[in-house]
Amino acid sequence: MSDEILEQKIEKLREIGDKHADAKATLSLLDNNRKILLATLMKEFMINSNTGKLDSAVAQEREARADDRYKKHIEALAIAVKNEAKWNWEKKIVEMNFETWKTKMISQMKERKQYGA
Repeated sequence: MSDEILEQKIEKLREIGDKHADAKATLSLLDNNRKILLATLMKEFMINSNTGKLDSAVAQEREARADDRYKKHIEALAIAVKNEAKWNWEKKIVEMNFETWKTKMISQMKERKQYGA
């Protein structure tokens, strides 16, 4: 029976590990795309500047960061950070439960040996 329980715990850890990996990949993608989006928006504001007021990179960056597309991307990034943290914590909880179970099994085996079982 303990082998079955062990396999269930390992399977749970695998599932959470997969979800954590997906969340971490999404986080990484959004983080890197944030830089790309910022550069794209800055370029867009530079090209569309008829007044010449957006010649400086600082002005372009200010306008890019104020753009709704950038704000939406930052909101998506925040959700990705939350999901990654959630699955990381879930994984730790399963690992702690697994270690507790393993310690109990070892203690039970030692106790059986002491009583000659």
